Amino acid sequence: MVRRSLGVCTTIALSFFAFANSSPARTSRKSAQQNQSAACSSCTANATKSSTGHAPKKGAKAANNLPCHPKDYLDPKITVKYKTAVREMKREGIKPKVTSVWRSSEYQAQLHKCSTSSRCRKAHPGLYYALPSGKSLHEAGFAVDISGVAAGPRGKKRLTPQGHRIVSIMHKNGFNWRYRLADPAHFEADPKKHGYRNAKQAIARTQSTCQVKLTKLAKLEKGTPQKKTTSKVSVNRGHTPAKTQLSAQGPATKAPRHAVKAGA
Repeated sequence: MVRRSLGVCTTIALSFFAFANSSPARTSRKSAQQNQSAACSSCTANATKSSTGHAPKKGAKAANNLPCHPKDYLDPKITVKYKTAVREMKREGIKPKVTSVWRSSEYQAQLHKCSTSSRCRKAHPGLYYALPSGKSLHEAGFAVDISGVAAGPRGKKRLTPQGHRIVSIMHKNGFNWRYRLADPAHFEADPKKHGYRNAKQAIARTQSTCQVKLTKLAKLEKGTPQKKTTSKVSVNRGHTPAKTQLSAQGPATKAPRHAVKAGA
């Protein structure tokens, strides 16, 4: 009888021992499954976000920093006249070296600051006086700088034979040689002759409305039928790349790189 009681007690003790050892294993397996499930849920969420096409916040900020227009941009209302002038020059054997066209207001401010510093002007000998931000028709897309119009030291410049032809052709196509030998590279069209109240309005519109939209508006005003487009344009709200050089970028015509003749 005693032996049977001892056998029963031993069996019960062993059963409790086995159960106690199996509980942590079950708990650890359950925790591992939960962790794995959480990890998969996170991966699934990221994959879903990627498939929806949502760009990361950093990417969105980078897109907002892109310039609103390329460097060779001109207002659509004067583009045809400008292209006509370039064709006429080429027919006469002149290869116009365009050094500056559209500028952001931020870049114009940098040019103005440099043009009023003797030290900066020495570092950029091709830089003429630049108007303050908000005053230059380059900001409106109504001005273009072409080098090779005049030769000689500053203050004693004279028109070259090629310069005479360039001035004549640009004037014929509606571009005024406003500053003459004080800034011989500079040509500009009058925004008031193309539907703007003044230069300020033209600048404000071009600095806040991107190229594709301006082109569509110009075509609508002319009554030209529009084609459907899926182009996406980011509007520049006063951002420019962190490192801006005081030199011409992206000439409107195919020409070798050279020093800027930036001015008004």
